[in-house]
Amino acid sequence: MRRTQKTAAKRAADIAKPKKQPAVTERPGSWHLARTETERRLTDFEFGLERLAQAYYRWKAACLAAVCDVPLTGDDVAVLNVVRMGDEPKRLSEIGQLLNRVDVPNLQYATRKLVRAGLIETEGSSSRKETRYRATITGRSVTEAYAALRAATLPPMLDALDGWAAKSEINAFHDRKRTRQKHAHQLRYIARQQSAVDNRTFEAVRGREFTIRV
Repeated sequence: MRRTQKTAAKRAADIAKPKKQPAVTERPGSWHLARTETERRLTDFEFGLERLAQAYYRWKAACLAAVCDVPLTGDDVAVLNVVRMGDEPKRLSEIGQLLNRVDVPNLQYATRKLVRAGLIETEGSSSRKETRYRATITGRSVTEAYAALRAATLPPMLDALDGWAAKSEINAFHDRKRTRQKHAHQLRYIARQQSAVDNRTFEAVRGREFTIRV
């Protein structure tokens, strides 16, 4: 009996004993993603990007709510506008490509939600992969109202920012320039590597020819 009690107590002690983890030195109030100055700048950018994305999708949902009684999320609004884009029917795979999304189940849920709301409709084959989605008359009306409210809201805000358009063009120009320079550097590197390979091949062949002559 005593042996059983001791064994149970030992097992309980082993379970409760925390495993030793490698010590990590962090300053009080620091973040595990920002231990160096470079990581801190990267984390600030990532965190700002995530907060901006969330705010933007909330704005999309609020903008649509102002012109439509159907409760939709920002993701739903994005799907609706992409379906309406170009006024051409689109497969689910095309919608995912345009939105750079791979979460097919969520896209399927969004399209079913929009179909039930009468904003989009299906056409074509009964196969899920071949099914195409297009905006209904109601969907076209709602997206037109959404576009009008967006045009009255966002462009004036951007115009109020001093020189934003010129800065955007300058940044785009520098991005294209850096991309061209990067590609040119890669091509030069590949050419040097190929030249080195060709030289080694030539030397090897010449060595074999010399050996045969001897």
